[in-house]
Amino acid sequence: RKEPVDYLWFVGDHGSFDPRATDVSQTVARLMAGADVDFGILYDGERNAGNDVRRAGEEGLFEMLRDANVEAFEAASFRRMFTTDPHSLNTLRGEYPTDGDVLHYTALLDDLVASGKIELGPLSGKATYHDPCYLGRYQDEYDAPRRLIRATGLELVEMGRCRENSFCCGAGGGRIWMDDSGLEERPAENRIREAVALGDDVRFFVVSCPKDMVMYSDAVKTTGYEDRLEVVDIAQLIERATQVVSVG
Repeated sequence: RKEPVDYLWFVGDHGSFDPRATDVSQTVARLMAGADVDFGILYDGERNAGNDVRRAGEEGLFEMLRDANVEAFEAASFRRMFTTDPHSLNTLRGEYPTDGDVLHYTALLDDLVASGKIELGPLSGKATYHDPCYLGRYQDEYDAPRRLIRATGLELVEMGRCRENSFCCGAGGGRIWMDDSGLEERPAENRIREAVALGDDVRFFVVSCPKDMVMYSDAVKTTGYEDRLEVVDIAQLIERATQVVSVG
């Protein structure tokens, strides 16, 4: 917000404040800096994008958040925007008075890997990937995350419910704040059991959404599979693969 940049990074609320997601945000920042990406953030000028509050029916609050963000965008100088939050992506692309030219961070990382600006060494093992609702069904983006997983050398094993038929983590539309203690099984727990059923050699449950990181890192503990399945963000996998290169 103080000088022009190529990319404005809209971090989002969970990516900024939830400890399970801020680790991922820091990883993304390191990857971007290592690839010499010219990026900046709005700091305290950024507000919640408003996706969840609008889904919950708070139209007036959504308009206040949107207007504050648009004012911050207009005061900044940047070429494109990217976000690590699919919920923010959905709203920024379709519900803001912008040209919709907003990237998900997996698309940007995919370009950086393909161009050689991020060099990866091989990881070993098998992984499965969860399609976030607001990246997959809402924005029809499925391929960049899968290309990135394969680029790390991991073998991708698909769950039965994937791509446009993916299963919700249970957080969208404001549900992340709801009390679901009365449920026999939370959606995220059901999804973890689906991943575990793929076989003992599938060790990574890969996500690309801060809310997915929150929901599934909890669910893998409550189902008792914390030692069996690691919930990891795509950016964290990419960073591990870059470290293989540096060690080599």
